Amino acid sequence: MSQEYKDESLHRILCKMDPDTFPSASQSRKAIEHGRLVVLRADDYCLCASASGGTTLDSTISNVGIIADSSITLHDGDVIAIRSRLDNGSYPQSCTKYVDPPTNIKDFLAVENSVLFEDDHIAIVNKPGGLDCIGEKRNDLQSILPFVLRPPDNKTTKNNPSSQYYIPRPVHRLDRKTSGCVLVAKSKNAMRQFSHLFASRQVKKSYCAITFGMPTPFDKNNSTTIDGEEYSIIDYPIDGKDAVTLWRVVQTVTTKKYGKLSLLHCLPKTGRNHQIRRHLSYCLKTSIVGDNKYDGGGDMAKKTRELGMFLCSNRIEFVHAIDKSNVSIEIPIPHKFSALLELNRIEVVI
Repeated sequence: MSQEYKDESLHRILCKMDPDTFPSASQSRKAIEHGRLVVLRADDYCLCASASGGTTLDSTISNVGIIADSSITLHDGDVIAIRSRLDNGSYPQSCTKYVDPPTNIKDFLAVENSVLFEDDHIAIVNKPGGLDCIGEKRNDLQSILPFVLRPPDNKTTKNNPSSQYYIPRPVHRLDRKTSGCVLVAKSKNAMRQFSHLFASRQVKKSYCAITFGMPTPFDKNNSTTIDGEEYSIIDYPIDGKDAVTLWRVVQTVTTKKYGKLSLLHCLPKTGRNHQIRRHLSYCLKTSIVGDNKYDGGGDMAKKTRELGMFLCSNRIEFVHAIDKSNVSIEIPIPHKFSALLELNRIEVVI
């Protein structure tokens, strides 16, 4: 991009620079709308000199290639590239705004059954630990979703094309170190309706966690029975708000390296910040393995932090807000959970 095109709109620049490809303003506008134009900022690419002049390496059109829209401001030294991509059923480039998926998509795809459920309104994905649901610089789950989910394809979106290009977004969040089920909305209507389900506590979630030690179940006055299993009840406010978590011990083992470790099944009845992590640490005095914020900072706790946090959202259940079907998704406990429980195990306590 040279100074002679300063203050020109993108569609006019295209007509002047390449009149054979863009003989009219309407054709250049259509190319922009379809996401065919990629802008490489001057600071983000390398030029390779050749006998025929400067050539932009294709490898530079990667994470830094920004899909241009009509309002983009171009600067001296920027490169405009035309890039085509066959329709593979994914969200269009004009929607994702980027040519290629984030580099950390490999971590997401490495998770077994990374997409657990999908229809034209929602999806449920299996988030790996260490990935923010919504973060910065494309290092998050939200930036990955358009590259792994298909856009809606039903009568509603055909009659309202703009809803088809709504970027899929998480309806709720898991902590960065927590793995497991995340509900994703694929339209504004779905986001609105499923957010209401969460706000009205119509979504049931369960978690599994591995803690240090062996928590003692509460007495009958502070417990309840669900599906034949007895759960103790933690009713302890968090940040001045009511917070309730049900929990039970599934298994306790003794290991040579870490002493007693317990696998817990937890049912949060409210959704406070770090609720399960804080309840298990504050109320039971048995912090989650790998939880560097609430593990107390002891020598044993510090040794396990590099393993990641052992908390997983393993089940989500609700009545579909749009088609009214019952949706229930459950995943097995992560492999690293069972591996830790088996590591140098001496005995099974319960």
